[in-house]
Amino acid sequence: MAKKKDIVQVRNPKTGRYVKIDRAKGRIIAHKKSEGPYKGIPIARSKRQTEPQKKRA
Repeated sequence: MAKKKDIVQVRNPKTGRYVKIDRAKGRIIAHKKSEGPYKGIPIARSKRQTEPQKKRA
């Protein structure tokens, strides 16, 4: 079983629903039938969103 920190959720752009992913194994654990994110599971952010913008001269 995966540790709680190894599980994240992402939004499926095709269906618009959230999916739980085990980061250690890289597998999908579950998907939501109802709308909205899972409670208590962190939402994975892409690196592009978290990196600061570089200024170009």
